[in-house]
Amino acid sequence: MIPVLSKSRDEIDISDIQDLIDSEVPEGEQIEFKETLPAKKGTIDPWMSGGNIGDRAKNVILEEAVAFANAHGGALLLGIKESVSKPPIASEISPIPRCAELAEGLKMVFRDRVEPQLPVLDIFAVPTESENGVVIIRVGRSRLAPHRVTKTLVCPIRRADRCEEMSMREIQDMTLNVSRGLERLDKRLTERSERFQEEFKRLETPEDAFGFRMTAAPVGDEIWFDRVFGEGKIIKKFNLPWYTVEQQSNGNGRVFNYPSDLPPQFWRPILRGTRGEHDFEHDSNGRNYNGYKELHCDGLVEWGFVARRKFSNGDSYSFPSDLIVSMFANLLVSTNHIRHQADAPIAEYVLEVEICVRGFPTSVRTNIVCKRGWEREQGKLQPGSKIFPRYPLGNSDGTLELLTLFHRDFWNLLGEDVGPAENNLRIREVG
Repeated sequence: MIPVLSKSRDEIDISDIQDLIDSEVPEGEQIEFKETLPAKKGTIDPWMSGGNIGDRAKNVILEEAVAFANAHGGALLLGIKESVSKPPIASEISPIPRCAELAEGLKMVFRDRVEPQLPVLDIFAVPTESENGVVIIRVGRSRLAPHRVTKTLVCPIRRADRCEEMSMREIQDMTLNVSRGLERLDKRLTERSERFQEEFKRLETPEDAFGFRMTAAPVGDEIWFDRVFGEGKIIKKFNLPWYTVEQQSNGNGRVFNYPSDLPPQFWRPILRGTRGEHDFEHDSNGRNYNGYKELHCDGLVEWGFVARRKFSNGDSYSFPSDLIVSMFANLLVSTNHIRHQADAPIAEYVLEVEICVRGFPTSVRTNIVCKRGWEREQGKLQPGSKIFPRYPLGNSDGTLELLTLFHRDFWNLLGEDVGPAENNLRIREVG
């Protein structure tokens, strides 16, 4: 696998760019090189002499990148000279001026000139000479295809090492196929929701309980592992430590609480996957609660938690808001890790969160930072199931944005505003 396609953006450096040259990587179905910004014959793009990006450069770059989204995904590299052979191969680094500034500018271009907007787009610079270097534009296979460039009205597609315009028949066929793919995704998530209801049967009082599940499902078929369980345990590279969430506000900070024995301790095989869970069989108060994690060979990840509203010793148990936020953070970390292990760092995922309350309303407890101070009881969850709007996970650098959005969604569900502290979340490993 070519490193610039398989590595996360944080791992890519000049050595990976040089590897393209040394390995004489050819242009193909998933990679395209351009020595400079495209311009009319006999001219150069204004960017190369200190100006702004020209319209021709914008249109050509957009069509090349969108063509990957309408096919199998891929990467366009600006600042790589290619040979005159067929197909062309990477032959030399030809640094683009102000590469980091160009990468930021192109993000705006893609936002304004592609419809529908690309769900997975990763644009970043790899400096090779001071502020000059290579710009990498990585695009995932899109669940929203076909896409078109608004200024040229072209729906491009990648064929071998070429970018070509799609025919009307191809556009219609792609629309139908994408619709069928989304139907399969809907079916899979519906199955997970139905399976989640079975978790309550493992409690002593399933009729008076609450719980939640959060499922991360890949949209495409880029991810597959032969096995994730072996020799009596989860395969080591998939077994991650627990991560928690920290929040800062006005110089004060706190760590989101979670049961110290909740992270999965006992793993067993399931059909084409593995499941780890808390050892609730040895809880001194009986089957009061259970947390679990499942990892499937096709890349699906699910975290879940169920609990009795009243424990066997008479104590009442409130819905742990810190725990659901911490679990969402762990789901994000796990999903990014799975993509990395599958050499598919920009494979698109959809995250779905479901909260279920059975029997009676359940109070929510937290130490949330809000305008009215610390340590407040925050509302009740009413009986029934609530599925949140789905969260799309494209680039790994959007992890904290999704966590912040989910944190806000949860409190908005209860009619609460989390206040200015909502943007001060970070994820850290428990060590």
